[in-house]
Amino acid sequence: MYDMQKNSKSIVKPVDRKILKLIQDKGLCVPRITKIAHELSLPTSTVQARINKMQELGVIKEFNVLVDPEKLEKNFVAFVFGQAKLGKELDLDKSAKELVKIPQVQEVFFITGDYDYLVKLRVKDQDEYYSIVQKVAKCFDLRGKGLVAPKCFKDSPKIVIES
Repeated sequence: MYDMQKNSKSIVKPVDRKILKLIQDKGLCVPRITKIAHELSLPTSTVQARINKMQELGVIKEFNVLVDPEKLEKNFVAFVFGQAKLGKELDLDKSAKELVKIPQVQEVFFITGDYDYLVKLRVKDQDEYYSIVQKVAKCFDLRGKGLVAPKCFKDSPKIVIES
């Protein structure tokens, strides 16, 4: 029997990729106001007003879709440690600003210890990793170190919210 899960190209059509890209790039996902209002026993106008207010305050940055990286052939994850470029005046933001411009870079953290940055990359395979890590390395000074994550047990953007 043919397993559609293994052949991701048959699952995610080119038009699907365009839709997902627009949703991610333009934040075109919207919350289901009526469902939220029903769950909380609140009027839809109250829910909409509160969501608008949270957007204004920056509590809600954007609405987005969570896609399965494996289905899009982007399940090669690596973490790169790097040191900032040293100079007369150390500018830690400069390297970070360069790193966030690289589309395959998902997260950039300033860290303490032997390195200054922790960078999370998500790419298709080793070849793409090699290409992207060269771009990442240009943002660092003396040294960097890469770690490949062959298996992910949990990858969630959710923030724990106590009510």
